[in-house]
Amino acid sequence: MTPAGLVPDDAPGLSRGLRAGAAWTFIGLLIWAPLNFGSTRAGGPEVLAAGCFVGTVLWALSLAGGGSRPHLPLLVVGAVALLFVATLPWLFHLISPTPVAPFTQAHFARIAARWPYSIVWRTPGNMLALTLGLAAAILPLIDLARSPRWALGFSVALTATGVLVALLALAQNYTGATGIYWRNEGRMPTNFCGTFFHHTSAGAYFNTAWPLAFALTLLAWARPRGAQGRRLLIGAGSLALVLLVAAHTSHVSRFPQVAALLVLPVLLWRLDWQGGRRWLWVVAAAGLVMLLAVFAGRTPVIVDRWALLFRPAPTAIVAPPLPESQWPAHMRADLFIADGSKGAGLFSDRVAGWRTALRCIAERPLTGHGPANWMGAASQNTQNPFIRTFFQFVQFTHQDVLQFAVEWGLPAALAWWTLLIGGVVAVIRARHWRSLVHRTIGIAAACALGAVLLQAQADFPLQIPAVALNVVVLAALGWSAASSSAALLPSP
Repeated sequence: MTPAGLVPDDAPGLSRGLRAGAAWTFIGLLIWAPLNFGSTRAGGPEVLAAGCFVGTVLWALSLAGGGSRPHLPLLVVGAVALLFVATLPWLFHLISPTPVAPFTQAHFARIAARWPYSIVWRTPGNMLALTLGLAAAILPLIDLARSPRWALGFSVALTATGVLVALLALAQNYTGATGIYWRNEGRMPTNFCGTFFHHTSAGAYFNTAWPLAFALTLLAWARPRGAQGRRLLIGAGSLALVLLVAAHTSHVSRFPQVAALLVLPVLLWRLDWQGGRRWLWVVAAAGLVMLLAVFAGRTPVIVDRWALLFRPAPTAIVAPPLPESQWPAHMRADLFIADGSKGAGLFSDRVAGWRTALRCIAERPLTGHGPANWMGAASQNTQNPFIRTFFQFVQFTHQDVLQFAVEWGLPAALAWWTLLIGGVVAVIRARHWRSLVHRTIGIAAACALGAVLLQAQADFPLQIPAVALNVVVLAALGWSAASSSAALLPSP
């Protein structure tokens, strides 16, 4: 008999095949999305959205073909329904998006022409499709992940792909590569890392993977001594963890590293990491991580960026705001204007962006300003030249909660963040688990998700399609881990 609380795979053959097809579709997306430049380039979001809908349809067909009834949290179903309802005005073109100011439209065209591979390919159509595709996909992902087989499958695919990106990042740093995959695509205005055009995006991506590598290593360690492949699995998991942490320490973004340090104690505590020989393994791994980071070639840059946090802030030079007509004359060679009216401080630029976002939300609280239209909303609600010209702020609010609310409205933002934060809360509230696999992976997924959501409060990780997919999968692993059964089931 199948233990209580687990999803059986004894459905009719066709239904079982469709169910497996849905799971393999999502596994394929987990591999493809990050390796395809994080799915930030033209065509990437569209393929990812289509794949999510294909996986969801295959899962729905498996249910119609006699598969077991899905057990989905009502809160998840309600949040997905609310998100789809909230997007109906944009889906059926019932309202118009806020127009982009002429200066901003021309300026972004200039940015895209100079650095075509250092922006995210965001259009109203592909962001509408991708957001709905990811929201719909969380339903089959939760249902599939109730089976230990697919919970492990999603975790292994996410982790293994993260290791590939980590190896690429370390190799690119060591060889001094000037482009992703050593491609000659012209100068990039930021520090790229692995397959991601921006270092903070790579940091967020690594945060989705290393806690799962830790969990998979623990599961391998929990196998009976002498079990076939035990040592191989422990070695593979340990190596994956070391490589991911090494790559995490080799990029120059600070927020993802701080988020990782904040969730690490929680991960060690909740997974009952104990002393003995395991700590020797940790010390050895830490030493290897340090060596890899040193030889990665960016140590001086990393040290200098961290030192900035401890240097006294420069005295603010308050200048009168520049009228938009004078902006072209004050444009720097790297296509932005350093605004002297905002004052000094570590978060001064971000605070200016957040204030702009709040004005935008107040203007259209229910519907938002349109998919992928932070650019239009901001251009109509601020005269801050830095926010309007710096290529990262032109596309991103640097606060994902606010950006989603600006573009989609408060009801849709509530639904979206319920799906994500709920994955963490489900693990925190869990008293019983479906299996040892679910307990270990669920806690690791919640920590990984927590790290990315922390970064999202001052950055834009969820605007990167590959990171957004990983986050949805992590949320699904969290939602699926808890069980109403009073017994802790053994690992299969």
